[in-house]
Formats: sequence, structure tokens, C-alpha cells
Amino acid sequence: MTVKSLSVFDEYDNDFLYCEAIIKKHSKNFHTAFSQLPKDKARAVYAVYAFCRRADDAVDEKQDPLLIEAMKKRLEEMQKQVSDDTIDLPQAVKEEDPDEAIWRALTLSFQQFDLQFQPFFDLLVGQKQDLDFQQPTSEKELSDYSYYVAGSVGLMLLPILSQAAAAIQEPAIKLGEAMQRTNILRDIGEDLRMGRIYLPQTVLAQYNLSREALAAGNQNPQFIEMWEHEAQLAETLYQESFVMMPQIDEDCREALLAAALIYREILTVIRKNNYQVFAEKTAVPKQRKIQLLFTAKKMLRQERWEG
Repeated sequence: MTVKSLSVFDEYDNDFLYCEAIIKKHSKNFHTAFSQLPKDKARAVYAVYAFCRRADDAVDEKQDPLLIEAMKKRLEEMQKQVSDDTIDLPQAVKEEDPDEAIWRALTLSFQQFDLQFQPFFDLLVGQKQDLDFQQPTSEKELSDYSYYVAGSVGLMLLPILSQAAAAIQEPAIKLGEAMQRTNILRDIGEDLRMGRIYLPQTVLAQYNLSREALAAGNQNPQFIEMWEHEAQLAETLYQESFVMMPQIDEDCREALLAAALIYREILTVIRKNNYQVFAEKTAVPKQRKIQLLFTAKKMLRQERWEG
């Protein structure tokens, strides 16, 4: 696939800056990694992230299914315009909803990078599942859910990061699932306070852990064993996702590998913090992120994917 000239992005620089501000606020890990991309690829990633963030906010903050439905309709309109090549993007006006910037930036990203619409619709399906939340009964149910809310994001980003996107969809989905499972293991306490448990019922039963035991916030041996069991699944998915790196565009490999390493590091930090996942959200220290950027560079030089 030949990427078109990206000079048009400069005409909407403020829109992309708006999207970048969203990723900087909500995911310093991703911003640290993806800011290493070439400028216009980074801009497109920021636009995709901003869309995902607003879908997440519609559920977690506003709990409004109408917002998800409105996003779906807006996507459908955009799909028709992109398909018919009838897009006419106005510049920003003072009175508009600030989030119009996201839609302009996203539309440009679809035009320039041939993004696929289905993963965006799939993400909204996952957000609807959160509105009518049901605890997963099995690992398969958790994997299915993880595809909709995270594996789909891997598919959204692939055309930006690789000209061989169609050949590496499975490892991209695995990376998304690995990151989602990391989120779940990091946010157990926060999710409990929202009335949600994403850990599968069968797994909790296997380790004799009840909702009440989790709510008590005790890092007892059963909890640690269960947590490590789930962490190993996530780490395996990270490792399996790395097989796509040779088919990622050369100017994107470092950023994507760094994103994976930094996110995986959350699991290591949780271990160092004695599995404290019930109070404050675990964060990877800034200095460690910088070290992992250099680790990614070294792995790429050595063509070694088992970091």
C-alpha cells in the first residue's frame, strides 16, 4: 500500500494537538512510546487513541449508551464519506464541541492510512458490554471481551504501523489482549469499586477466592498465586505478539516494541510493590520508561524478540 502525501495533516495541526493532549493526560506509557514515531504516524495514533478514550469515558464516567450509539452513527457517516470519497472537512469554529477535533483528525487518518472501520465498530461493541457488565465465566470469555476492547485497537493501529498489516493481525490482537489483561491485573481494586470483576469465575474458584475476599484487599498466598497465573498468561501473549516485529515498518518498530515493554513492565512493578492492586494505580517510573526505550533499541539492533 502506498501512503499518500501527509502534508494535509499540517492544516489541522490543532486538531492533532488536541488528540495528543488526551493521550498525554490518560496514558503516559503510550505517549512515551508512540511519540517516537514519525510525526504524522504519531498524529494518526493520537487520533485513534482519542477516539478510544472517548468511547471509554462514555461508559466509565457517563455510563450513557446513547453516547456509544452516537459514536457508532458518526462512524457510519464517516465510513460512507470515505467510501464515496466525498469528505469535506471544515476548519474548527469557536462555538463547536471541542471533540469535533477528534473526528476531523480521525477522518484524515482514515484517508491517509487506509484504516479499517470494523475494529472501530468492534470497540464500541466491547464498550456496550461494559454498560451491561457480566463477570466472565471463563478464560475464553475474558479473551473474547479483551478482543473487543483492546485487540480491536491493535487492528486499528496496524495500517499506520505496517504495510503488511493484513499478514500480522493475529499477533496484533494478542498484543492488545496482553495489555488488557495487564490493565485488569493492575486495576482489580478500582474495578471492584465500580462493581466489576474481570477475573474469570473459574479462575477465582480454582484459587478459592470470593468477591468478598477480593473486596477485603488482602494479598494472601491464594491471591498472589491467582494473580501470577493470570500474569503468566499476559506475559505469554506479549511474547507471542513479538513475532510481528519484522513486518512492522522499520520506522515504527522501536515505538511499538517500547509500548509493549513499558506496558509489560507494569506487571514487574506490581510484583515489586508486593501485589498492591487495591489502592493506588501502579505506574512505571519515568526513568524506567527511558531505560526500556533503550532496551527496545538494543533488541531491534540484535533482532532479538524475547526481551
